[in-house]
Amino acid sequence: MFESIKQTNPGWQFIIGLVDKQDKNTDLSFLGCDVLPIEELAIKGFDKMVEQYTIIELLTSVKPFYFEWLFKQYPDVENVVYFDPDIMVFRSLTGLQKSLENFDIILTPHFTHPINDTCLPTELHVMQTGIFNLGFLALKRSENTFNMLHWWQSRLKNNCVIDLSRGLFVDQLWANLIPAYFDKVLIEKKPGYNMAHWNLHERRLEQKNGEWLVNGEPLVFFHFSHYNPAQPQIIAAHHTRYNFETRPDLVEIYDLYKQSLLRYHYSELKKVPCFYLNNEAKKKRKREWETFLRMALPDTLKGKLKRIVRK
Repeated sequence: MFESIKQTNPGWQFIIGLVDKQDKNTDLSFLGCDVLPIEELAIKGFDKMVEQYTIIELLTSVKPFYFEWLFKQYPDVENVVYFDPDIMVFRSLTGLQKSLENFDIILTPHFTHPINDTCLPTELHVMQTGIFNLGFLALKRSENTFNMLHWWQSRLKNNCVIDLSRGLFVDQLWANLIPAYFDKVLIEKKPGYNMAHWNLHERRLEQKNGEWLVNGEPLVFFHFSHYNPAQPQIIAAHHTRYNFETRPDLVEIYDLYKQSLLRYHYSELKKVPCFYLNNEAKKKRKREWETFLRMALPDTLKGKLKRIVRK
């Protein structure tokens, strides 16, 4: 991620938000960029979030807190952009900066054209997990933006969970409400923004004069979500629509990403245990049990059984 930013946008300041503690003294100096551990944000109630959330829920719950901290820490910075770590940037972000002159909030939808087959992922999956992909979010300093961040923080402190029976899917489903609640929101539909396995049905890659193009337009950034370099023959977990034989246009870019991961010690770093990765199975069982109580039992019994569970 950082390597691609350095090559395409050398003037940008890059910060890794590390939702972990450096209790193993892992050497991260090779990264060559600033690392901001979550504890430095001093989020009120963070211990409770750690206690109740699985690691995926915790990772996604802290995004609005990082945004606000960075805006306050760097008062001269007008724009803050978030990228998931499994993204590579292939072009200057000047177009994004231009859009932020007129908009406060920029979101990208998972896809912009209908899906007409039964392969995964389907339209239903996106309706259940979020219209917009929160692997990317761009914000401009404004009162409107801070209002959004405070609202988002209040929701993610207690309700950044994976519980489809309650209509909850970490931070993403909450983002469905952002265009309705807040002004100056751009839904960026250009195919070069946030290309990923979920929108392959509408986007094709090609190289021309050394530049990556999507449907004839410049590729800005590609999101390699759910790709595992240990299974390099698979485009993404939970994806059945394409493979590298049916989509040869993807082979080179995925190999580029895989080689970059290996070059930056992916295999070694994935073995380092996360400080906040604990009691995952217990948290998931508790969530499943609460779902069962909510859906299968009459209200008169739910309170009694919840007290038993707590004991």
